[in-house]
Amino acid sequence: MTDISEDDIRKRAYAVWEAAGCPEGSHEEHWLTALQQLRSEAAAGIPQKTTRASKLSVVKNDPVNAPAPKKRTRTV
Repeated sequence: MTDISEDDIRKRAYAVWEAAGCPEGSHEEHWLTALQQLRSEAAAGIPQKTTRASKLSVVKNDPVNAPAPKKRTRTV
């Protein structure tokens, strides 16, 4: 049996939550559903799918992703 990381569970729980229509207040249910799904897949020998990052994981105004400002030169 393969190890299931917390990050794997978190990603699957997020996908379960999105598929359920993003309801409020049922995070434990989604977490347990994700854990059960991953355990079942691991027991059946189904390889883990690589999940893409959510669109929400990249902040539009994140300074890390922002281009460097252009240097201005003064002309006298």
